[in-house]
Amino acid sequence: MEENLQGVLWEGSRELGVGLSEEKVDAFNFFLEELMRWNKRVNLTSLRDPLDIVVKHFLDSLAVSPHLSPGCALLDIGSGAGFPCLALKICDPSLQVTSIDSSQKKISFQRHIIRQLGLDRIDTIHAHLPDLRVAETLYKSHDYVVSRAFGSLGTLLRIARPFIKPAGVIIAMKGKIGMKEALEEKGIERMNMKLQKTIAFILPFTEATRTLLFFAEKGGCSRRSPQKRRIIDA
Repeated sequence: MEENLQGVLWEGSRELGVGLSEEKVDAFNFFLEELMRWNKRVNLTSLRDPLDIVVKHFLDSLAVSPHLSPGCALLDIGSGAGFPCLALKICDPSLQVTSIDSSQKKISFQRHIIRQLGLDRIDTIHAHLPDLRVAETLYKSHDYVVSRAFGSLGTLLRIARPFIKPAGVIIAMKGKIGMKEALEEKGIERMNMKLQKTIAFILPFTEATRTLLFFAEKGGCSRRSPQKRRIIDA
């Protein structure tokens, strides 16, 4: 990773409330180089510019990190080339991560990065959700379920709900209209879910608004985020 890109990663992560050691920056450097190398022959991401990848993939993923409990069990649904799960795992090695994606080539890439970086306590699953086998295996086993730009919020909640523990939280990573989408989603009440809180922030080095939506089951003793940013109570 070029020095200016390292600077972007350092500064952007600090702005998001995340501290990265030199060793972790080196891991992100390897992640970037391998993503660009694989992307020449296998379409893993539409982003081709290294700066875009650092900002729109790495930093965007790291925005979730301050809101996770150390050592928690995290499930990433629709993880693609490893966003946010691999970025979060590199940032906090204590996380117990499970990654699910429907693309075999993207799961293969994730497994390559995991092997090369020697990451432990991280599992990858190639599956199209909903999948009965996966649902039975992972039923109520995670503290957090996270998904980035999944699509329909209602579909995400319906698919993710069986995977969270009674006090678990679903984190939907959305863009500017995330709050509007949550307020307009009619199925939340029927699923016995509630919008716990919304955190809005500007993605570093851009003017783009990002929104993190936190959902919990009604009546559940929901987890508290370790760190709070600009919070809009639902």
